[in-house]
Amino acid sequence: MDQSPKSSPVLTGIALLGAGILIRQWQPGALRLPEAANHRRRDRGFSRAARKSRNGLAMILPSNLTGSIGRSLMVMGAGLLTLRVLDLLVDQDEQLY
Repeated sequence: MDQSPKSSPVLTGIALLGAGILIRQWQPGALRLPEAANHRRRDRGFSRAARKSRNGLAMILPSNLTGSIGRSLMVMGAGLLTLRVLDLLVDQDEQLY
């Protein structure tokens, strides 16, 4: 019989959610992506391919990488809390957490 405390997933979910909110608020300058300069380039070959790849990747990344990490933590925390609440609604024999 498992003797783990039933509040562990709830506390973990709250901690993940809180950490995500804090990280999203804290946006250090070191993790801020620079703005691309809009001047004409005459590079070729590998340098051009690397620049185009970098610019394409920069378009899908958030302007500050802590936003993405914080959002992921918030989703994990909310998911864990939701799972625990739904787990309380099922029969005692079928509970996972």
